[in-house]
Amino acid sequence: MLRDRHAYSTLFWVGFLTFCLIPLVALAVNVGRFFYARAEMYQAADAAALAAAREVDIALYRQTGQILLLPSAHGKASEYASLNSGYLHSRRIYPRITNITVDQGRRAVYVEMAAAADELVPLIGRVTLRGRGEAEVRLDAQP
Repeated sequence: MLRDRHAYSTLFWVGFLTFCLIPLVALAVNVGRFFYARAEMYQAADAAALAAAREVDIALYRQTGQILLLPSAHGKASEYASLNSGYLHSRRIYPRITNITVDQGRRAVYVEMAAAADELVPLIGRVTLRGRGEAEVRLDAQP
């Protein structure tokens, strides 16, 4: 009789570990990966914004006071974003710049990025990482 109870207890713990604890651990690991990847996406977006802010058309600014980015701004921003997203690349997640805007009043450059992160969190399904970076434009020569 005592052996039967021991078998039920063992069977209960095997079932608990298999159907409850292991999936919770797997979910915790995936959520941790997601938040780490999201933080790196913001880091890459900030680096891209800094690179774009360096590509201001200074001649136009001196003439008109308007902050306008050179055509090379998108390429430089993409390059810096790529250099600052090593973890994402190792997980086959390739962020892309979706938008670069300039706020004339605040003298700031904003970069928005997105990436499909389906490989990162396979239990959830379709996941898109989004990040937004900001950089202040500082120009010494006033118009």
